[in-house]
Amino acid sequence: MTDQRFTELLGKKLADEISIEEHKEFMLLLEGNAAYRQEYESLSSYFQSKETEEEEEDAMPLFEKIKARIENPESPEIPVSKNRFGNWYRIAAILALCICSFGGYQLYHKRMGSQAEYALVWKEINTPSRLTSKITLADGTIVTLNSETQLKYPVAFKGAHREVYLTGEAFFDVKKDAQHPFIIHTEKINIKVLGTTFDVKAYKNDPHTEATLITGAIQVSMNAHPEKQILLKPQEKFSLQHQAKNAADSPLYSISPLNDTETSWMNHKLVFKNETFDVLANSLSRWYGLQVVFKNESLKNSRFTGFFEKENISQALKALQLIEPFRYKIQDKTIYIY
Repeated sequence: MTDQRFTELLGKKLADEISIEEHKEFMLLLEGNAAYRQEYESLSSYFQSKETEEEEEDAMPLFEKIKARIENPESPEIPVSKNRFGNWYRIAAILALCICSFGGYQLYHKRMGSQAEYALVWKEINTPSRLTSKITLADGTIVTLNSETQLKYPVAFKGAHREVYLTGEAFFDVKKDAQHPFIIHTEKINIKVLGTTFDVKAYKNDPHTEATLITGAIQVSMNAHPEKQILLKPQEKFSLQHQAKNAADSPLYSISPLNDTETSWMNHKLVFKNETFDVLANSLSRWYGLQVVFKNESLKNSRFTGFFEKENISQALKALQLIEPFRYKIQDKTIYIY
């Protein structure tokens, strides 16, 4: 509306038919908008140059006709100069151009504003080693993050879906909203839910990506094979093997009943059952904030069952030595296994 008013006042100003009040309003608009000032200055300069040329041509004949009209009131009315009409035609044309320009400007910004309305502002939370954290998303979904986990999420959910991006492990208690499915993106799989509780484990250095359903229902799809979609039932665990024999191989995944290892970390326990040493080493690294290096590769295949809660790293390693013989050395923040 302000742009339309400016265009109207601009036309009156250029035609020299603007009232005192309108002139004050026009000057206020100019003071508050640099684009208006630039538009007025360019058009004003143009009309001043044209009017000067035309006035030099029309001034004397017009003056003679005016005198004749004064001396003889019965004489024919003074015809209006075609150039005057020309001025008005130019004013009308330029005003039409202004209106189109302003209309395009407003339409552009309206579209941009509409896009901005649906644009998502993203945030990121990172949980370091040895710690867990909890966050409540804008829709009321509660996410508990395990150590060394990153979650990327929007400040506010907009559009048809609620989407987040996960690297690491997190337990989701998703707020039910059938009209806006909740989708979790990981490097290997995507998980679509409506309202449920489940655990997702997607560490890059682990050999598997896992999704464990506690209540409700979730649909798992694999990024490498999007045509395969698996629907999990409560108390089931989906596990996808990261390394296949070759790229053409079908994804190696399994569905098994869950046990107490999947969510034990939420109770500040590290539980493992028949776990290979290399996979357990990843958990120990995140649990204690240390790096584990194997000096003997064969030890990676050793398997362990047990749990740690309040033990320090030395106590944990000594407990593992009672199951399988190995030696270790702790230097700075690195554990060497040999």
